Amino acid sequence: MALQAFLKKFFNDHNFLSLAANFSTAVMGLLSFMILLRMLSVPDLGKWILFTTPASLVDMLRYGLTRDALVRFLTTPDENKRKSLLGSSWIVGLVLLAVISLILWGIYLIIPNPLKSSGYDLFFLWYPVLALANIPWNYAWSILQSELDFKKIFWIRFFNLCSFLLIIFVFYLSATIHVTQVVLIYIATNLFTSLFCLARKWTGLQFFRHYDKISVTELLNFGRYSMFTRIGSSLLKGADSFIISFSAFCGPTGVALYAIPLKFIELIEIPLISFATTAYPKLSKASIENKITEFRRIFYSYTGAIIYLFIAFAVLSFFLKKYFILFLGGANYRSSLEDLALIITPFIVYSTLLPLDRFTGISLDALNKPHKNLIKLIFMASFNVIGDIIVIFGFHALFPTLSVTMLLFFVAIVSCLFAIGGIIIGYYYLYQEVKISFLTIFSSGYHVYNEWIKRILPVDKKPSQW
Repeated sequence: MALQAFLKKFFNDHNFLSLAANFSTAVMGLLSFMILLRMLSVPDLGKWILFTTPASLVDMLRYGLTRDALVRFLTTPDENKRKSLLGSSWIVGLVLLAVISLILWGIYLIIPNPLKSSGYDLFFLWYPVLALANIPWNYAWSILQSELDFKKIFWIRFFNLCSFLLIIFVFYLSATIHVTQVVLIYIATNLFTSLFCLARKWTGLQFFRHYDKISVTELLNFGRYSMFTRIGSSLLKGADSFIISFSAFCGPTGVALYAIPLKFIELIEIPLISFATTAYPKLSKASIENKITEFRRIFYSYTGAIIYLFIAFAVLSFFLKKYFILFLGGANYRSSLEDLALIITPFIVYSTLLPLDRFTGISLDALNKPHKNLIKLIFMASFNVIGDIIVIFGFHALFPTLSVTMLLFFVAIVSCLFAIGGIIIGYYYLYQEVKISFLTIFSSGYHVYNEWIKRILPVDKKPSQW
């Protein structure tokens, strides 16, 4: 009975629901891509990628400006303030959408032929429609995250992606399809998701008339930092491959070899993103209410528990890394197995640092210090780029006999070193604000797992700090 009660509570836990949403998103995104790979021509598939890639980047700009700020400030108990924040966020979102739409459609009208020949015409023509279609459900996501209602977030994301997956799968079985039709289906599934959220009154649109200049300023002051933080984070992930691609010595082979270890990091970030998503509104609420002891407790329990989880996964990965490479890359990478196993090793070490990096960052945001989180990210991104250039071009010039594999191995080490530097900066800034203790992170993590074990056995009935 104790185990049954534990499992029931576990499957309704915020952390599990957030993890389930992120995992299902990753799986359905992968399945959708695999279907499109089989049903679209090569030029059409290229156009689809050139539509979704810049669309994701612009979405990051739009929602980076409002989402983190909205999640943080909506934890206030003042109902009137909540209404003004929601109304103001809609004003910011719609004005930004109007500006982006005018720019994209203006460029499309001026230079349509170059855009068509380059494959970007679908993005410039249809992204403003997509942006209008997805804005309500994205605001619903932000509001529900601030309320820790991850069950509803799970169903929003699941319906949005599952409906797209099912429709294109039906087309795959029964008919041919053009890339423009795929874009229209994608817009339609986003629109249906938004209409559902509007009908349920989850979007905050009903508070549109409550906007005020003070709330708009608050959102923009916070959002400008979180927006650049999101962009910097994206650039940090893509910088290695970008610089490798400019090397005549490494070339496409180097990019291909480096892609598998990068995919390893993307996959293990799924649970980290999920736990950070649930922790952020809790940290924000504690910060707004000036409950510093509670803030430390949340930080310690989440960071400590996830560090132990990632250390265990890293140890397992050392022994199973070749199997992971073959599972992800298939038989085509069998001949490069030893090289990839060497390159992925620093990434396995790097994975153990990710919890500290992520949670010091979101904690600074929760404390309304996003500028300090941005400084941390700028340091990491800037010196990582410099380090990559030194390794790829400098090492090759000084030691021309070094293989591509060894150069990529050193690039991975550079990423690991500057992650440590970023963690030190983040820890220093966080210590200045709330006087955290490094050792307490590990003792709190141990306590979380100890409490879980007691609940399953059971031995004790004390409430968990998780």
